[in-house]
Amino acid sequence: MQRCPCCKARLRDSLICARCKADLSSLADSEQAAAEWLERALAAYLERDFEQSIHAVAISLQLKKTDLALSLRGFIAEQQSVLIVELLAEQRLLAAKKRLYEVRNLLPVSQQLQQLNAFSDCLLSQELTK
Repeated sequence: MQRCPCCKARLRDSLICARCKADLSSLADSEQAAAEWLERALAAYLERDFEQSIHAVAISLQLKKTDLALSLRGFIAEQQSVLIVELLAEQRLLAAKKRLYEVRNLLPVSQQLQQLNAFSDCLLSQELTK
């Protein structure tokens, strides 16, 4: 943080703004926590623990939206979409729905995920009517 979000004054080493006297320690703590959750998300992704990665990047974004966290969210959603299509192709419908539910919590307005959800619902209803 280089400038005070309240008055836009340049910040030095202090967490108290010299101009408006705003205490920015909570904001700094939030930024630090967001960075730690983003690190957890990356580590979980590298360990192929996608559920934990999705959870951690969501928390990071709630604390602070950074370009890296937004990019990771998009990347995870894209990779998981490919996996969901593979699960659907293998007729592993419940596993696909579970994974889709997790990813849709990360990107609830994604048109691609909405279409995958509708497609999986259609497949499930066909399976139930057999």
